[in-house]
Amino acid sequence: MNTVKLMSTALVLTVTLSACAREEKAEGVIPAGYKSALEKAEGVEGKLEDAMQMQAREIDKSDD
Repeated sequence: MNTVKLMSTALVLTVTLSACAREEKAEGVIPAGYKSALEKAEGVEGKLEDAMQMQAREIDKSDD
C-alpha cells in the first residue's frame, strides 16, 4: 500500500514539474505569417468601417 502512495505521489510531482518547465515565450506563439495576415485583416476592417460611415453620411444627406 505504501508503494502505491509513493508511486502516485511521484507521478503527481513529475507531471506538475514537467508542466511548469514547458513555458513558451509570448513572442513565439503566433507564427510570422499569421501575424501579417492578422495585420492585413485589421486594415481591411478599418476600410470597411470608413466605407460604412461614408455611406451612412450620404444616406443622412439624402434624407434631408
